[in-house]
Amino acid sequence: MRLKELREEKRLTQVDVANAIKTSQRNIGRWEKGEVLPSSEFVIKLADFFEVTADYLLGRSDDLGNVTVSPTPATLTTEEREIIAMYSALDFMGKKLVRQTLETLSGMERPAKTAKK
Repeated sequence: MRLKELREEKRLTQVDVANAIKTSQRNIGRWEKGEVLPSSEFVIKLADFFEVTADYLLGRSDDLGNVTVSPTPATLTTEEREIIAMYSALDFMGKKLVRQTLETLSGMERPAKTAKK
């Protein structure tokens, strides 16, 4: 399993990875030590997070593959594509801040429509 190698390459802590895929730091440590293997659900989450194939993550292949986590649909506006490009250029902490901001904004209640008089 290449989890530790991928994590260190991106200069992330076990806690960073655990938070990103919604698991515990203890699980990350156990997976890195080879004590247990992650469930298929977490293999997929890890592969998506590190943008590698599951086979590469598990050490079954040396080919990273052309993994695209979420392809850009042709229906996106120019502004949406620019935002995705800016997001893609951010480091891990920048992306984390953007996600937190979006989660905060999406959780905000929208103002109630006022009745017409």
